[in-house]
Amino acid sequence: MAEKRLRCAIYTRKSTEDGLEQEFNSLDAQYEACAAYALSQQHEGWVVLKDRYDDGGFSGGNMERPGLKRLLADIETGKINIVLLYKIDRLTRSLTDFSKIVEVMDGAGASFVSITQSFNTTTSMGRLTLNMLLSFAQFEREVTGERIRDKIAASKKKGMWMGGPVPIGYEVRDRKLVAKPDEAEQVRHIMQRYLALGSVPALAEELNEQGYRTKVQQRTSGPHRGGSIYRRGTLYHLLSNRIYRGMIVHKGKAYPGEHQPIIDEEFWQKVQAMLTSNACGSSRRKRNQNPSLLVGKVFDGEGRAMTPTHAQRGKKRYRYYVTRPDEVKGSPAWRVNAHDLERLVCEQISQQFNAERIVHGLAQGCDQNARDVVKLRERATANHDILSSGKAHQKADLLERIVGRVDLQKEHVTIMLDGTGLARELNVTADLLADNRLELIVPAVKVRRGHQLRLIIPAPNQAIAPAPRRDPRLIALVAEAITARDLVEGLPDQSIASIAAKHGRCRTRLGKLVQLACLDPEIIKAIVEGRQPEALNAKRLASAQLPFAWDEQRRLLGFD
Repeated sequence: MAEKRLRCAIYTRKSTEDGLEQEFNSLDAQYEACAAYALSQQHEGWVVLKDRYDDGGFSGGNMERPGLKRLLADIETGKINIVLLYKIDRLTRSLTDFSKIVEVMDGAGASFVSITQSFNTTTSMGRLTLNMLLSFAQFEREVTGERIRDKIAASKKKGMWMGGPVPIGYEVRDRKLVAKPDEAEQVRHIMQRYLALGSVPALAEELNEQGYRTKVQQRTSGPHRGGSIYRRGTLYHLLSNRIYRGMIVHKGKAYPGEHQPIIDEEFWQKVQAMLTSNACGSSRRKRNQNPSLLVGKVFDGEGRAMTPTHAQRGKKRYRYYVTRPDEVKGSPAWRVNAHDLERLVCEQISQQFNAERIVHGLAQGCDQNARDVVKLRERATANHDILSSGKAHQKADLLERIVGRVDLQKEHVTIMLDGTGLARELNVTADLLADNRLELIVPAVKVRRGHQLRLIIPAPNQAIAPAPRRDPRLIALVAEAITARDLVEGLPDQSIASIAAKHGRCRTRLGKLVQLACLDPEIIKAIVEGRQPEALNAKRLASAQLPFAWDEQRRLLGFD
C-alpha cells in the first residue's frame, strides 16, 4: 500500500446540453471511466473525492465555467492533488487558458492525468507535447467554427431556417418554418393595433392588460423562456421582423425564405413607415423622455437668464441649468442640477395644491356651493398628483402654465407663481389669489466649482431622502432564486441536472439561480425595499459572477 494519500478530482465537460436530460449521459460516462482508472491506481494511494466537477453545456474555448472555477478554487486551497480527465480537450481548447490552469496547478503542487492519453507534465518534453496537442485542439475548434458559420450563411442565402428561437406565428416541422394560424392571427392583430395606437409603449400596455403573452420557447431541458408580458424591445423586434414577409435575414441582408409570409406587402410597408416616422430624431426622443421642465423661467443670482444643458457619461445623461453664455460678462456663470431644481419646484408647488392650504382659503373666500368646492378640490388634487408622480411632459405643461419665474439666490431659491395661470388652472377668479402665497422661498447652498458657481439644493439640513425604487423584475428574480434553492435543498441526493430534467427546468438557469440565492441578506432586503443602486437591474444581477464573501458581493453590485 502507498504511504501517501492522493486526493483525485474528476472533471467532466460537454459542449452542448443535448442528451443531458438522459438518466445516463456523456458526463456520467466520462466520470465512470475516470473513476475506474482511479480505482486501478488505488495501490498508489489514489482516492476519488465525492465532489463532482461537471460542466454540461459549456464550451472549452473559455474559462467561464462554474465547474472549472470550483475545481481551480479547490486546487488553490490544497484540497486536490490530481485532476482526472477523459481527454485533455475536456479541460480546455485554448493555449492561453491552459497556461493559466497549469500555473494554478504548479502553485498548488497538483497535476492532471488524461486517462486516454499518456502525459507527464513534470518534464519539459511532456509540456511541449501537451502544448502541441492543445494547439491542434484550438485549431480544430476555430476551423469547426468557421465551417459552421459558412454553412449557416450559405443555407440562409437559400432561405433555409437554421434554428434559434422560433418567432411567434410559426412552428418548426421537419426543420422548416410553418405558419401557425392562431399565432399568425395574433401577429396581425398586434400590427393592426400598432397602426391604430401609433405608439409601442401604448401597444405594450394594451396587450398586457388584455392578457397577451410572448411565445413560450420549448427547449430540451424544458420550457423556461417566454410566456412573459410584452415589453417595448420585444414589440420593436416583432414589428420589424422581416421573417413575417417570408424572408430569412443573415447579418442585415434578407433573402427569400422557404416559409410562407403571414403579412402582405402593403400592410408591412404601413407598419415600417410608422416605425420609421416614430424613430426619426433620437435626440428629440431623449428630450421628450427627460424634458427640461423650467425652460425660460430660471434666472441666476445676478438676474441673468439660464438655459438647459446636459453632459453625457456613457449611457447616463446629466442635465443642468447654466447661465446663458451670451450673458456671462466678467462674473462667473451659475450652474444648478436640473433634476434637483425641478424636484424642489414640483414639491413646493404641489404643497400649495394641498386642500388644507390654498384650496381651503379659496373655498372660504368665494360664494360657491358644495358641488363647486368639491370640483375645486378635485382639480387641486389632480394637479398635486401630476407634480408628485405624473409623467415628465405632464409636469412640463403644468409648470409652463403656473410658474412665472425661478430666481436662484446665494442662500435661497425664489419661486414666483403666475397668479393668472394658477387661477385658470383652478377655475377661480384671479382676485381670490391676492391673499394667498404666490412667492415661495426655499434655502439653498452655493459653492464654487472651477469657473462656475454651483447651487446645491436643498440645504444639507433639509435634505430629502430618495424615494424607494422597487424593481419588479429584480424582486421576481430574487424570489425565483430562493424558490430554486429550496427545490435543490429538498432533493440533496440528486444532481442539479437530474432535478432540472425532472421538473422541466433549464439546468444552466437552475444552477445560476441557486448561486443567486446565496446573496447577502442585506442586499436582498435592500432590493425588496427598493434601495438598490440605480445601475443594478435583473439583467446585471443574473449575469454577475457572485463571490461567496458578502462584503465582496456588496462591492461588486455597487452597495458600498
